Amino acid sequence: MKFLSSFSFIVSLAIISGLIIGKIPYGNEIATISLIAAMTLSISNIPFKLSDFDGRKIGIAILINYFFLSILILIFSIPFIKTPLFPGFVVMAAAPPAIAVLPLTGITKGNEKLSLFSLVLSYIFAIIVMPSLIYIILSKIVNIFDLLKNVLLLILLPIILSRFIKIKKHTNEMVNIFFFFVMFPIIGANRSFIFTDLKIIAILSAIMITRTILSGWIIKYIMEKKFGNKDAISFSLFASFKNEGLVMILATSLFTEKAAIPAIIATIFELAWVAILELKP
Repeated sequence: MKFLSSFSFIVSLAIISGLIIGKIPYGNEIATISLIAAMTLSISNIPFKLSDFDGRKIGIAILINYFFLSILILIFSIPFIKTPLFPGFVVMAAAPPAIAVLPLTGITKGNEKLSLFSLVLSYIFAIIVMPSLIYIILSKIVNIFDLLKNVLLLILLPIILSRFIKIKKHTNEMVNIFFFFVMFPIIGANRSFIFTDLKIIAILSAIMITRTILSGWIIKYIMEKKFGNKDAISFSLFASFKNEGLVMILATSLFTEKAAIPAIIATIFELAWVAILELKP
């Protein structure tokens, strides 16, 4: 049970399993259902206390994720415009922060109330922002009805379902297991590309180190001087994490399996950034 409670361990296991086993039947369907379940359970026990609401700090966190990080991702996507990877970058830029930001805030001793409200509002905004940004940039190659259907299914549905589901015990463990089944099939479907195009993987790795670790460190350094360490950790997580599970599902269902590659590589370095934050307060 101790291993199941570790998000980093489960995601690492999913990456290794996908690389070893490869593509499985109905992988995208399994990943989609698992993501809906994971997001529903993650949101279900989130309490809402308006007395904890700090509009200024919450606004900064959302701007860091949807302005600073999204623009950085789009800048890095420019060399890939004519490749199957480009839609994956666009979906990543349009995505809300990772649900994992909330538990990771606790692990890294950040401001949990700030992360909680910023995360909730980010997902409410994502219902409009995500399909709008994707369609504006990729209007010629994306079906708007498929896009809206996926956003409503993967964001709005979990928000609604979470209000009716209250599971108190072993929630984190169950969420982690569902995340395993989000990542494992998608990584397996891309195994051949990961092993055969090592030059692209190396370039993407360099990009994701900058996009995740360097950007997170810069925001932490700047915000620590103004708001203190706890708030700075929360801001740094919003500067480095996108919901890569959601990105993988949308990129694969709307475009091609290769479009999920940027999110796969980003996940690896997001885990590395968490390890750094845990080691060095």
